[in-house]
Amino acid sequence: MRRVIILLLLALMANASLQTKITESKKAISKTKKQIKGLNIQLSRLAKTIKTLQSELKKIDLKLSNLDESVKRLNQELEKTQKEYESTREEIEKLTKKHSKLKEQLVVAISNSFSKSLLLTSLDEQSQEDVLKEEILKALQKKEDRHLKKISSQFQSNKKRLEKKERDLAALEKRLKKLQQQRSELKRLKLVKAKKIKTLNQKRLRYDRELKRLLAQQKSMEKTLKRLQIIKSQQKTAKSNMKVKKYGSYKKSKTVRYRGPKTIAPLDEFVIIKRYGVYKDPIYNIEIPNENIELKPLKPNAKVKNVLNGKVILAKWTSHLKNVVIIKHGDGLYTIYANLDKLAPYIKKGRKVKKGYVIGRVNSKLIFEVTKNSAHINPLDLIRVK
Repeated sequence: MRRVIILLLLALMANASLQTKITESKKAISKTKKQIKGLNIQLSRLAKTIKTLQSELKKIDLKLSNLDESVKRLNQELEKTQKEYESTREEIEKLTKKHSKLKEQLVVAISNSFSKSLLLTSLDEQSQEDVLKEEILKALQKKEDRHLKKISSQFQSNKKRLEKKERDLAALEKRLKKLQQQRSELKRLKLVKAKKIKTLNQKRLRYDRELKRLLAQQKSMEKTLKRLQIIKSQQKTAKSNMKVKKYGSYKKSKTVRYRGPKTIAPLDEFVIIKRYGVYKDPIYNIEIPNENIELKPLKPNAKVKNVLNGKVILAKWTSHLKNVVIIKHGDGLYTIYANLDKLAPYIKKGRKVKKGYVIGRVNSKLIFEVTKNSAHINPLDLIRVK
């Protein structure tokens, strides 16, 4: 009984350990897939960045155009505005001085008027002389009242002019501040534009390098296949709206449908990072045929296996495709393995290899291509993908 319990515990522990390993493997694969997702669209990501930068530059140009027009208009008004500003400041200074002077005169006038009013009310018993004084005081009072009214009117009028000029000055300051802000924004946007243009040029150079590398690989592979008479020069030139000539012409590949049984994949664990078909270049608006698939191994130094029985007709290092192996099978079928980091020691031209034999190893990606009777086949029609 004790032995049975121990065996059960060991089985449970082994199962738990297995589940942990499975979970860790799933996490690792998921992480790798996320990393590979970026590799899958290297050109597309660069193209997207370029498109985004181009869109941002268009928006900046529109803002610059509007802002430049506004600044030009304000610049034309600037000299006039500055003259108005200085003139208004001088006038405010004069009006302020006048305001102070009128204020003093108004205080004196009020004081004089009030004192004469007190004198008039202090005359109780009036003699003939007092009556004469009273008449003189009344005349003076009227004169002082008129003077007070005049000073008061001038004071109020000056006060209104001063307040208006202060409002005008505030408005002029606001206009000058707006002009300064727009000038600063114009300068800032020009700097932003210059930086984005620099980034755009860098991305375009990188994009062009990647595109040239891709096309160099295709041309190298096409040249090799033609030399070995695996494919013939019968393809038609593809139509495109290409505006640039530096990449030359592009040809659509003749494709046939493979209807035979599926076989093993050249890698055990992988992710497809490029599929067979036509690649629409978003920058130059051209169609570039993609005659192979690219497989990213989930482990470094992964084994590359031959997918069908056949005979090696090429096994060599090339400048654009690293190590290339081409195997001839029956019924005019050929499989091509490129970008191998290492070749297996026994893989030589003329060597017969069985299905599943290891022909080399790869780290970053495997380029896999299939042809039949001088036409290309979508490799995914031939191999099984888990």
